[in-house]
Amino acid sequence: MRFNKIIYIRYIPLTAKIYKDFYMDEVVKVGIDVEYWDISALFFKQDFKQEDSSFLTNTRRINSYNELKKAIIELQPLSDKLFISIMTFEGRVLKLYKLFTKYNCTLAVFGRNMLPLSVQNNKSISYIIKNLSFEKIKRYLDTKSIIKGKENGSIKSYDIMFLGGTEGWKGIGIINEKDVFKAEIVNVNSDDYDNYLMFKNDEPILTTDYILFLDEYLPLHPDTLLFDIKNVSEQQYYPELNAYFDRVEKQYEMPVVIAAHPKASRYKEEDFFNGRQVFFEKTLQLTKNAHFVLAHDTTSINYAISFEKKLHFITSKNIFNEINMVHRNTVNFANFLGCNLQWFDKEEPINLIENFPLENYKRYRYGFQTSFETENKFSKDIFINFLKE
Repeated sequence: MRFNKIIYIRYIPLTAKIYKDFYMDEVVKVGIDVEYWDISALFFKQDFKQEDSSFLTNTRRINSYNELKKAIIELQPLSDKLFISIMTFEGRVLKLYKLFTKYNCTLAVFGRNMLPLSVQNNKSISYIIKNLSFEKIKRYLDTKSIIKGKENGSIKSYDIMFLGGTEGWKGIGIINEKDVFKAEIVNVNSDDYDNYLMFKNDEPILTTDYILFLDEYLPLHPDTLLFDIKNVSEQQYYPELNAYFDRVEKQYEMPVVIAAHPKASRYKEEDFFNGRQVFFEKTLQLTKNAHFVLAHDTTSINYAISFEKKLHFITSKNIFNEINMVHRNTVNFANFLGCNLQWFDKEEPINLIENFPLENYKRYRYGFQTSFETENKFSKDIFINFLKE
């Protein structure tokens, strides 16, 4: 074995999805020890009531940098230990990566599930000043420090990068093509593409015609609390969206069904979509047989691209004003893929594309989902074979 222990490290408690997406069970089955280091206490003062599935594997909760330092020292020698970071490489991890550098830890990261980048919104100076906070200033300075540290060698970048598509590395954080060139590159797939390979032959969920909406739980997503992100109002978003679905259903004479976001817990208790069918954990299967797909900027559009389904992107004045990044991402998806965009709060016919933009979908496929080398392979097999070399 190339490594006899893998340490996954993240500033959020372990979830079942992370356990699955990073192949922890498969790693254990081939005889490699696994630990999950939960360093939430180093980054967040409060408990955001996130899922905690730490029972799934050996989990170590670390409450201080001194404790983290001791944990790293206890692992020596480190030559056969691999640290896999499940965090964005940016200012807030500066102190953490100084420790990794000091003890020359072998660092790996997964650069996958990247999306086409939207054009940055040029905010006015008055807006920036108005929204300044101590935390934002500190994060900005730490980000500048981590960039400078990489340049002078006091902060190490990643030794190994598992990349999904030619653009996958852009989702890692503050790295550049020089960092990619220095690293050992292993081609893998995006999570969604692996799911597509696994479930593409599943039986249909519905046998009648329908249009699919890829829900993002926009007004209520728990990450908006975790990272203090501004959001849209549920009192405005859902009525406008349902009125739009009414128009879609009238024009196409088929129902809109909802592929619920996995964290949309309130959907299980309340009716947000005026009686429409809501499905959990069936997004891929529903996409396969949809007439076409409605979306904002969700990563689940990957399934529509894999199944070569027409996409129709929607935004609103409310989204534009309150969460402009979502609006810009939605516009960017439409432009990149050659699909149409519509403001769902305006009374106008649905202008779905007539001709399918196959070349645009292929460009997305190999840029963000997979590679010619891996498009018929599962990432978990690639990963395990790498560790066993």
